[in-house]
Amino acid sequence: MFHWKPEHLHAFVSERHPRKLFDIAVHLTQDLDFDYLGLNLRIQIATQTPHFYLYSNYPSDWILCYQDEDFYKQDSASIASHTSTTPVLWTDELYKEAPHVREAACQHGLRHGWTQSLHDLQHNESQMSVARPAGRIETAELYDKAGSVQWICHTLHAVLSEHHLDALCPPQPKMSERELEVLKWSAAGKTAADVACILSLSQSTVNFHIRSVITKTNAANKAGAVAIAALRGWI
Repeated sequence: MFHWKPEHLHAFVSERHPRKLFDIAVHLTQDLDFDYLGLNLRIQIATQTPHFYLYSNYPSDWILCYQDEDFYKQDSASIASHTSTTPVLWTDELYKEAPHVREAACQHGLRHGWTQSLHDLQHNESQMSVARPAGRIETAELYDKAGSVQWICHTLHAVLSEHHLDALCPPQPKMSERELEVLKWSAAGKTAADVACILSLSQSTVNFHIRSVITKTNAANKAGAVAIAALRGWI
């Protein structure tokens, strides 16, 4: 039965520097008898294409191979984890449609492991994998350690997603109470005419406020401004 040292747990939950946090996570993972830890973070910003970030201690030649061969689109564990938050165990059966990916991973020491995903309310996603070159993972071990792996995943996701979101998104622009009201009702599906009636304003005044928030959020249109405001928790 594994035991994490209290000082390591305290350091992990207290750390906010992305690379230092991940290094501690690697040590915690190795305490679970896994050599490798990898985390793919997908950040979704409204009106933008997704942003991807990779943290791992995988062999560098495997990372290059994975990227060069475009394995992400063929990786059965990654594909399965995208639609499920239960642990996805790496097996030959799982990779029956992509045996070349499985063979290449095994050649780089990534034979036994599993992938755990997490999806938050902002549609950001983390896929975290633990792996080792030898030692088959039996059901008892999976059940024993899945909760710990999930906890590491949740902690990494919370800190890393916040870090990258802050870098990608500017702070909330200064908005008037009226602009926020217009945004709130627009988010509820109300037209400019509806909002004008609700707030006892002219439609031209409502449209003025809509144009203002579009400019302040640097969005392409009203829908984009509403999406950005909702994503960042401004409304």
